[in-house]
Order: sequence, then C-alpha cells, then structure tokens
Amino acid sequence: MPLYAIVWRGKDINIQLAPHKYGDGKYHMAKRKGEYIHVDFDKIIPRIREGYGLRMSDPSKKHPPGLIMPQSIQGWK
Repeated sequence: MPLYAIVWRGKDINIQLAPHKYGDGKYHMAKRKGEYIHVDFDKIIPRIREGYGLRMSDPSKKHPPGLIMPQSIQGWK
C-alpha cells in the first residue's frame, strides 16, 4: 500500500498527499519543523515508526510540501 495523507482542514480539504521527492532524490523528514533529515525511500517507514514526520505534497493540485506527522500518514502500519 502506498503512503498517503488526506488534508482535513483549510482550503485544500480532501486532497490526497504523497511523499515529496526533492531534487536530490531524497525525502525530508523531521520530528520538529526545521530539523530535517534527508532519507532514501526505503528508510521512510522505519523513521515514521521512530516518530518522524514526512514532507508530503500534491504537485498536480499545487499543494506545497508540508510536514505530516505519523498519526496522519496512512499505509505504513
């Protein structure tokens, strides 16, 4: 099952977000905003289990990447 999150507030309600891949080919994760680590895709789920949030976006809807915490991410349990 793919990783995703659903926006549940604001103007983009019900948009489905996916992990945001940056230009360096990595995904950015953090326990707190501003303290990012850069990881490969295969390291995302172990980091989510450690409590890290994942930057997720929906480029097709022009929804920029935001830090989504583990309790809001689906598809990893």
